[in-house]
Amino acid sequence: MSTPTTTSAADLGPIDPDWTISELVEWLSDDSRQHDPALQHPLAVIEAALTGGQWSRTPSTVALIRSLTLAAPQRGSSVIADALLPSRSLTLVA
Repeated sequence: MSTPTTTSAADLGPIDPDWTISELVEWLSDDSRQHDPALQHPLAVIEAALTGGQWSRTPSTVALIRSLTLAAPQRGSSVIADALLPSRSLTLVA
């Protein structure tokens, strides 16, 4: 059983939860952001929500950006806030 990832906008620092993954990747293309340690936690939260992958150790900001860039073609139009919401299952009641 997995624990859903939830976060508030404050946990994302300068990352706008209303951005799409493509917009995030574009914003991250600025060289000054690629080694910003303050982005490690927010990027880890977003990357985990998108890929569901497990890292054997704490990933660097650059590794997280690479992972998000690889996810962008399939999930580029996904809004960050939507990706961070826990999945909800609907139960039909007769």
